[in-house]
Amino acid sequence: MPEAKQKVGFVLLGGIHHILHLIPPAAEMANHPSLKPIIFTRTQEEAVYCQDIIQKLGAAKLQIQILKAPKLSTKISDKLAPIFWNIGKLQKMDALVVAERTSTILKKLPFSLPSMIHIPHGAGDRAKSYDKRIRLFDHVIVAGPKDKNRMVDLDLVTEESCSVSGYVKAAALKRIYPNRDPLFSDDKPVVLYNPHFDKKLSSWWKFGPKILESFSKQSEFNFIFAPHIRLFSNAPNQTRSELEAFGRADNILIDLGSESSTDMTYTCAADVYIGDVSSQVYEFLISLKPCLFLAYKEFTWRNNPDYAHWQYGPVESHTSDILQSVKSSIDTHPAFKSTQIAGRDQALGDPKQDALANCVAHISNFLKKLNHNT
Repeated sequence: MPEAKQKVGFVLLGGIHHILHLIPPAAEMANHPSLKPIIFTRTQEEAVYCQDIIQKLGAAKLQIQILKAPKLSTKISDKLAPIFWNIGKLQKMDALVVAERTSTILKKLPFSLPSMIHIPHGAGDRAKSYDKRIRLFDHVIVAGPKDKNRMVDLDLVTEESCSVSGYVKAAALKRIYPNRDPLFSDDKPVVLYNPHFDKKLSSWWKFGPKILESFSKQSEFNFIFAPHIRLFSNAPNQTRSELEAFGRADNILIDLGSESSTDMTYTCAADVYIGDVSSQVYEFLISLKPCLFLAYKEFTWRNNPDYAHWQYGPVESHTSDILQSVKSSIDTHPAFKSTQIAGRDQALGDPKQDALANCVAHISNFLKKLNHNT
C-alpha cells in the first residue's frame, strides 16, 4: 500500500494580489509523488480565481476549501477570523504555506500546529518587507539573494531556514502568457504610473493628480494609471468615478484595482515606469527599461537599502513638467542599465532557473528534513 502523501495547505489570506505569489507553487505540486497541495481561500471569488490560474498552468484540478467565518467576526479581522474559525482544518495539514504575516499569530497559540512556510508577496526593498514576524516562520522561500542576505543580516532567518527560488509570479505568468497583446492600437511609448498605497511613502498625494492632468493634455505618449490595488480599495465611488473619467481618452488607461493590476499586464506593456516604493518596479525591470522615481519628501535616500531601487533611474522630489522628466529618463536610461541588471538579478534570482520547480523542491526538502529530525 503506497504511503499517504503529506498535506501542504496554501492559505490565502491577503487578497487577490497575493494569488500569483502563492498559488502557482500549489499547481506545480499537483503531481508531486509525496505531497498533496490543498488551497484555502476566504471567498468564493478567490477560489474561482485560484482555479483559473491552476487551469492555465496546466495542472490537475486541486482541492480548494473556503475558510468560512461569521460576518461579525470578519468585520473585526478579515484575516484572523477565517484562521480561528477553521483551526481544525489547518491542524490536519503537515505544513502551511502563506504569503502574508498576520497568520504568524498561530505560532503564539498554546496548541499543536503544522510548520509554517513563508513565500513573501513581492521582492521590494521597503522596510516593511523585513518584518520581525518573519522570525516566527519555520522556513522562508524568497525570490532572490538580496532578500535572503538582508534577512540573514537582520537576524530574521538563518542560512538554513531560508531558500532562494527565483520569482514565482513571473515564472508562472511567463507560462500563462508567453505572448501578450498590446493594450493600445498605436505604437506610441507607454508610460505606467504605479504609486504605492502607504500614505507615508506614496507619491500619489504630492504628484498624482498633476500627473493625470498632464498626461490627459498630451498626445505623445500612451499612459496607464495602475496604482497598488489597495490605494483606492476603500475610496468613495465619486473619487473612483472622477479618476476613471480620465480613461475616456484613447491614449489613457485607468485601472484602480482589477486582476490586471496584479498579473503584470501593465508592467509588461509599459516602456517607462513612474513610481515610488512598489515592488512592481522589479517586475517592470524583467526587461530593462527607463524608470523615474518620485520622492514624496526630501530626505537622504542614497545608501539606504529601503530605497535601493531608486538607483535604477532619475529621482525627483519636485517636477513642474512630468512629461519632460519622462523624456529625460528615456534619454539617460543607458547610464542606469548595468545597475538595473545587477539589482534585478539580486532581487528576482537567476532568470534561467525554474522558480516554480525550485519552490516546490524547497518545500519538499524542508519536510524531508523535518521528518528525519522527528
